[in-house]
Amino acid sequence: MRETEIAHNPYDHEQRKIASIKAGDVRQLKKCQREKFKGKLGRVAQDDLRNEKNLAIIVLTLASRAAIHGGLSPELAFTMTDNYICHIEKLSDRKLISQKTEEYEEEFARQVSLLKKSPETNHYVEKAKDYIYKHLHNVDIHNVWEEAGVNGDYLCRLFRKYEGCSLEGYIRREKMKQAMELLQYSSYRIQEISEYLSFSNQSSFTKSFKEEAGMTPKQFRENCYNANRF
Repeated sequence: MRETEIAHNPYDHEQRKIASIKAGDVRQLKKCQREKFKGKLGRVAQDDLRNEKNLAIIVLTLASRAAIHGGLSPELAFTMTDNYICHIEKLSDRKLISQKTEEYEEEFARQVSLLKKSPETNHYVEKAKDYIYKHLHNVDIHNVWEEAGVNGDYLCRLFRKYEGCSLEGYIRREKMKQAMELLQYSSYRIQEISEYLSFSNQSSFTKSFKEEAGMTPKQFRENCYNANRF
């Protein structure tokens, strides 16, 4: 870069983006993304496509750390990053990679924003949610009660107060979120996803998914595929 006298993009631009994500300010982040500079992004691979993917990985890693500093759960931030990078690796269009990277940056900021707008939290609810997140593929409601340290009826009342749904409803909602991520970013068959999330059969999984997403798992996956083609 010194020999060619081509400068990198200014450091303060990167810091503004990080600050926007940390604050959950999607509007400010989009404004930063539209900024234009004379400099260029660094070169981190000889191949143009590999370079674009590596830059995306760097950006998403920084975005995830900014989101964590903004209060997002590290486990959630890491999972989002893993899923996004896996998707980036499947792409072969450099413009689409750049577009998706910005969308994923915005999603980190959006998640922080939702967190900051959420109502007062509760210690027992947060302990239960953390346990559910780590054991979502095979969660036992009795173990949730035990991990939270309160009886089932009381915990259910807390969930209705702080999450707006029953404990069972919360678990089902989180399973559907996980199912959507697997349908969009993995090649697992629908039957395999159903089994992974411990549904009794694929029909039960499809029914629950449709109630949450308004479409069947197959339709959801097809929509995601078609959207990513352009």
